[in-house]
Amino acid sequence: MTTTDTAAEMTTDTAAETATKTAVAPQQRHRRMRALGSALQWTISKLQREYLEGRPAARAELARLRRGLGKPAGSVPEIWETTIGAVPEQLAGTDEHASRAEQAAHAALTLYAVHQQSRQDAMHVPGTSFGRAVRYLASRPEVSEDAVERRFMAVATAETIDEILVHVRGLVTQLKACSIGLDYAAFADDIHGLLTPGWATGVRLTWGRDFHRVHVPSSSETADDAPSTSTDSDDE
Repeated sequence: MTTTDTAAEMTTDTAAETATKTAVAPQQRHRRMRALGSALQWTISKLQREYLEGRPAARAELARLRRGLGKPAGSVPEIWETTIGAVPEQLAGTDEHASRAEQAAHAALTLYAVHQQSRQDAMHVPGTSFGRAVRYLASRPEVSEDAVERRFMAVATAETIDEILVHVRGLVTQLKACSIGLDYAAFADDIHGLLTPGWATGVRLTWGRDFHRVHVPSSSETADDAPSTSTDSDDE
């Protein structure tokens, strides 16, 4: 059994975090995060900053996180500190099973590591929700809007962490290819919500709003910011 997760602690993004942006996400609307997202915001932002600065330790940590994708939370000792170690104490498990928050943190961080791999632009973008990022993706001419929406709906209706990962991993790969980032701290909160009875409906409502009520930049707004292969590097 997992522990009862709590949402008592909530906070807002800092001004420094809002400086990070993606080429296709103008007019970000930040939302208040729960305790898990607030804790992970610092962890992910620091990791991203150090990676973009070219620090070997950050590159190595992202590589370790990628190797943990799809594995149970807590089953990869080399990433304990970054994943389950970043979860607030009141959300951590107390028995042999990972809590919902620990599962969400592990999923969000390992997905971020895949998204950021070989990119020299920021893929963790505070203020860009998962629903909004997928809307930007669906609006791109090089992808199938119907296929993206079907996968998005599959994520939204998933009820286990394994189901979520099966469907979201493909979306992350497409987002990466189109140079579209998202807020991974907020996404951790969303995953936590999907796994928590009584919260899932609220997460789906927020995603639905963000997907269907979003400003999609015109071609003239994004022409200068089109993805470029010059932003790719050769991380292992």
